[in-house]
Amino acid sequence: MNGRTRIAFSGAAATLLTALCLWPLISPAYWLVQAGFVIVLVTSAGLGLRRLAVPRPLVPLAQLLLVVLLLTLFYASGTAVGGVLPGPGAWQTLTGEIGDGITDMGQYAAPAPAHQGLRLILVGSVVLIGLLVDLLAATYQRVALAGLPLLALYSVGTGLHPHGAVWLYFLLSAFGYLSLLMAEGQDRLSRWGRVFHGTPATLAGTTGGNPLSSTGYRIAGAALAIGLLLPLALPGLGTGLVGRFGHGGGGIGANGDIITAVNPLASLGASLNKSTNVNILTYTSSAQNPGDQYLRIVDLDDFNGVAWTPSEHQVQSVPNPLPYPTGLDNNTPQQAVQTQVSTQSGYVQQWLPMPYPATTVQVPGDWKYEPEGRTLIGDGGQNAGGLQYNVSSLALEPTEDALRAAGAPPADITRTYLALPKNFPTVIRDTAISVTHGATTVYDKAVALQNWFTTTGGFTYDTTVKDDTSSNAMVDFLRNRRGFCVHFAGTMAAMARSLGIPARVAIGFTPGERQSDGSWQVGTKNAHAWPELYFAGVGWLRFEPTPHVGFTPDYTVAASSGGTSAPSTATAQASVAAGPSTSASAGCPVQERRAGFCGQESATGTAGTGTTSSAPTPLELTGLALAGLLVLLLLTPMLWRLRARSVRLRRRGPRGSGGSGAPGDLPASGRGGGGLELSDQQVLSVWREMIDSAWDVGIPPDEAETPRRTVARIVELGALEEEPRAAAGRLALATEQVLYAPRSEPPTALRQDVRAVRHGLRASARPAVRVRAVLFPPSSARLIRGLREGWQSLADRARGLLRLRRRRAEDGEEQ
Repeated sequence: MNGRTRIAFSGAAATLLTALCLWPLISPAYWLVQAGFVIVLVTSAGLGLRRLAVPRPLVPLAQLLLVVLLLTLFYASGTAVGGVLPGPGAWQTLTGEIGDGITDMGQYAAPAPAHQGLRLILVGSVVLIGLLVDLLAATYQRVALAGLPLLALYSVGTGLHPHGAVWLYFLLSAFGYLSLLMAEGQDRLSRWGRVFHGTPATLAGTTGGNPLSSTGYRIAGAALAIGLLLPLALPGLGTGLVGRFGHGGGGIGANGDIITAVNPLASLGASLNKSTNVNILTYTSSAQNPGDQYLRIVDLDDFNGVAWTPSEHQVQSVPNPLPYPTGLDNNTPQQAVQTQVSTQSGYVQQWLPMPYPATTVQVPGDWKYEPEGRTLIGDGGQNAGGLQYNVSSLALEPTEDALRAAGAPPADITRTYLALPKNFPTVIRDTAISVTHGATTVYDKAVALQNWFTTTGGFTYDTTVKDDTSSNAMVDFLRNRRGFCVHFAGTMAAMARSLGIPARVAIGFTPGERQSDGSWQVGTKNAHAWPELYFAGVGWLRFEPTPHVGFTPDYTVAASSGGTSAPSTATAQASVAAGPSTSASAGCPVQERRAGFCGQESATGTAGTGTTSSAPTPLELTGLALAGLLVLLLLTPMLWRLRARSVRLRRRGPRGSGGSGAPGDLPASGRGGGGLELSDQQVLSVWREMIDSAWDVGIPPDEAETPRRTVARIVELGALEEEPRAAAGRLALATEQVLYAPRSEPPTALRQDVRAVRHGLRASARPAVRVRAVLFPPSSARLIRGLREGWQSLADRARGLLRLRRRRAEDGEEQ
């Protein structure tokens, strides 16, 4: 491995080591493997392009194009042209995923779920940092400056880290950057020749290592030690770049398997998908019905179209006893339940698991009571790990008639628990109306929704579906009929709100498994979400729409068996599959449009009318324009070279010098007198074509050489055989006659001679050099030089005009 290759891969390694500080942001973190794969490919592509002597400005453009193709392959292959080319559909998919990722960034705390939008943002950001490092360190050989993007990546990663800056990530990032600097130092030193390590006598007492390398390692080690230890001796000014040794704070269990995000739905899916069921707690209960043993930790009452989240509520000291449940009448049948709970020490959770509704709680530690959801929240770092506590609660047994006769809920309940976003998809509301068709009371509608999800709707329980509760995800869920408790609970609560039923989502655990001693054991596999609906006179009641999970409440079983009419599966499925009507497609919300429920007739063409798909959006047109511009920039050298060859070798000579004046192709001296005749211009153009043909295969021009010396060098370096060697000699002779002789008589076969020389040069060149000569010809540097000179000439003319105008203005003032 040569020095330049070592620098390039050291830069890639430094980027990946620094990117490890982003590891805790989302879970699982397998996106790092994807980012590493893309960075290695981009670095390898840069090495290949630089080895082909591609002009340096084109190297990062080609690498950027490769990044776009790879990200399209990974995140938008279903809508891309051929699975990899970013067409309008792929651009729409990528921008939609980025938008979803930005929204998730504002909704989730670390570790956030590994949604595709978040992974796209992280992979794209890390890859772009890697591309910038490669540009500075390998392409433009400014290795020290490559530390700036690495520092930016480290600063952002540690700033978003849930525990601030951690010393391990600083150590990894510093090691990567120092390795990059040492690779550059070794490359620079190697250009001076072999390093003298001393005589055998002077090295007799050493270990035989390189003294220069040993010194460098000692300096690097000392710098790292100072960077790590010095902040500990300074006055406390926050965590800084290094942070503290360890992971203080709360919210993450020792085994990492517990629901810990600000929104517990964020990691519930990860808990259910764990290969092992980690024990969380055990309890004993006096409840006669397992359905009364759900352990509730928090309720999610705010739905903003992106996710269900807990809203902000005032907390207070824990009263004893707790206030009587809101909305519950004394005449509702109920039984007192006593529960003794023992949690594992690794269950580091800020909410206390309890049956609902609890009436008294005896728990050690510092806790606060949130009356709206009747939950206990740890204060001052208090968590639920390693506790033993007792809870008294009520098992409600409302009758079917009482629930059917429930009155209207109070205004404060409807104001909070009927709220839906303005762009709530109409297909969800239409499906809810279709499912509950024929149900005459709020209670019958609630039971109809539950039965449709569990029995008649054809849904499948699947924990591999992305744990997303946004409006888009609900529309997808109703269409695909696959998901787990997060989707069933969130969608039923939203559908209930659309029908005027106050609803919220509760997070907690199902009863677990009964042990031989009569106790119950709850593990991570028992993490669960369910909807709670409000009925006046009873309060909040649990419903169970998730099929094959948990226990269906007794107060809903009688209604379902008693003949409450729920629509057939076919009717409900037709409601979702049909989507909004064609007439409403113009006002279709964004969520439904992205989910594929809008404009279906437009996409396929209305029968008999020949209607085609709608016009591309401005964002799609912009993406296409940028992609086309990038491709055009990459093809510009090849197209310019083909054009130049065509002009130089056409039958009639060009009307000008054909690009003369570029250094390195003609001697500085020339024949005196007037302008060159047409035949002379033709000879010089053909000579320039031979010079550029040699330049494209790695033989650069030399402006100090005569034509004869130039041909001798091309013949030697290009290993030309007899025929192209003779053709090159004839070209040199004709050029010398044009430049130095009083009168020239150029031969008529100069075009055939330059073609023979070009073919001879290509025949002796390596395949990679021949490919480079076609795709990225080095002689295209004349184009950049010509543009620069043209711009300079234009600027000089503009300055001259300004001076002339200023002079005329001054003359006018004097007169």
